[in-house]
Amino acid sequence: MKALQGMSLALALLAILEASAQVLVAGKCPRPAVVQFFDASRQGECATATYSRQGTGGDMEVLIKELLADGSTYAYVGSAMVTNSSEPAKMEVYYSPTSLPSPYWVLATDYKGHALAFGCIDYGLFHAQFAWVLSRQPTLVRKTLKDLQDLLASGGVNVDKMTPTNQNEAFCRAMV
Repeated sequence: MKALQGMSLALALLAILEASAQVLVAGKCPRPAVVQFFDASRQGECATATYSRQGTGGDMEVLIKELLADGSTYAYVGSAMVTNSSEPAKMEVYYSPTSLPSPYWVLATDYKGHALAFGCIDYGLFHAQFAWVLSRQPTLVRKTLKDLQDLLASGGVNVDKMTPTNQNEAFCRAMV
């Protein structure tokens, strides 16, 4: 998934991906710091991923819309659940009722223009890292992107494999 995707309770995380990475690495998952006092109600809206609050505990429904290689779109609904109310920036995402949870940690956000999310799953001697730089605009200021990648790297996350997501307006037109 390169980009994530309504509005319910005025809570939608704008999720145009600036860059992402999915990497299999030897050893255990790194544990970077997450946003303290994360407030999911301060998120906004986008055309590719919408997080809608479910109840009062911070759990969210996630409507995800993807642009496929053949130019068609695919949409599905998942859920994001806060696993510990004292750490609302740490969630588990389920992409279907039968899927295993995937960790989704918000490492940084300014609540207006960008966010940084990270997940990692241990597989014995290896682990899989997932990182997303999310933006409300098709591109970010280069310094902001570098700062977010530096934050990942300082938390032990491999940023060398991050690749930009094509957010060209003509290319993404099928998403609207």
